[in-house]
Amino acid sequence: MPVVVLDTCVLFPPSLRDLLLALAALGAYSVRWSEEILAELHRTVTERYPDIDPKQFDNATIGAMRSAFPDAVVTGWEEVVDQMDNDPADRHVAAAAVTAGADTIVTLNVGDFAGRVLPDGHITVATPGQLVGAILDDLPERVVDAVRQMAARKRNPPMTVDEVLDALARTPDLVGVVARLRELVE
Repeated sequence: MPVVVLDTCVLFPPSLRDLLLALAALGAYSVRWSEEILAELHRTVTERYPDIDPKQFDNATIGAMRSAFPDAVVTGWEEVVDQMDNDPADRHVAAAAVTAGADTIVTLNVGDFAGRVLPDGHITVATPGQLVGAILDDLPERVVDAVRQMAARKRNPPMTVDEVLDALARTPDLVGVVARLRELVE
């Protein structure tokens, strides 16, 4: 099973995070992140939405992520971070990928991962649309199942599959994937 490190920027939009984690839960790939990625997620959400209770976010969202994927946290990445040659702000993500023996880093900031270390380690960098599109090519029923599960979990407010797809389409990188998914779920 491929090992995928999720960058903070793909964990922030709730619908995108939900899709990526639903696919991991369905066995499309093995998900990884570091404590630093989770801390960055916490900072991003609480800075952009000051009315969100930080403890509630940590317990509800990050706690649920930890519970669902207890083996996802990569440790020891700090030992190789100085060897990374990509954008300094994202070296911790690259170091987590190298340490985890990841196949792919999923990010919306592909340019931040330019350098030789990742390609030399056979680690690709992909957008969420590229990852989900590839899964859709190989395992279309898993992606459809993930979207249906997302809709089934939505309670406040409830959402239909079509509304989940509308939410996903707000991420520009997923527009093409969502168009393909609409054909499959109808």
